[in-house]
Amino acid sequence: MIYVPRETNEATHKEKRSRFIGILHPVSTKEKVDRLLKRCRKQHPKARHICWAYRFYYNGNFHENSSDAGEPSGTAGKPILNNLLKNNIVNCILTIVRIFGGIKLGKKGLTQAYATCASLVLSNANLVNWAPESNVYVHSPLQFYGQLSSLISSEDLEIQEDYSRDTIHWAIKMKDAEIGAFQKKISEITFGEGTVHFETKGEKANHRRS
Repeated sequence: MIYVPRETNEATHKEKRSRFIGILHPVSTKEKVDRLLKRCRKQHPKARHICWAYRFYYNGNFHENSSDAGEPSGTAGKPILNNLLKNNIVNCILTIVRIFGGIKLGKKGLTQAYATCASLVLSNANLVNWAPESNVYVHSPLQFYGQLSSLISSEDLEIQEDYSRDTIHWAIKMKDAEIGAFQKKISEITFGEGTVHFETKGEKANHRRS
């Protein structure tokens, strides 16, 4: 089972006068990750370290990363990320702000403190079950517009963006497990002329220019 956080959650852990403030945010893109980290740094200008780990799912792949933010290598980002992996949580970033208390903890102490704080945040998080979804693009000759519109309606899907001009070009969000069957139906309706595929970098750039 895979889980995502429904809302932001926070917890604090104290270790030898240092405070570790853990904050779990729902995110689904790298752009949102960057914005949240920037905001967190503004909110905690005196923080000695702001360490983090994120995981999100996009177009068929899991993306994850972590940072020790100046702490000794492997003592902060890794234990935070390991907690996300252990609990099968995606589409989130977990930041831990350390307010230094004047006593050094050592590598073992730091690793344990960050792991404990991450665990506290996740144990109180409002998590919901989640199935992988992706943005896919439907291309087809215009002559099949009516049949494909009926298919979209019958599958209870929604066209996110309509880039159609001389041909049908729709952006649709759907569960990954259903993409194969959907592609087969598109092919049958259009006699093999219609396609379904994930968004490419070039396609994204073209959409922004249009």
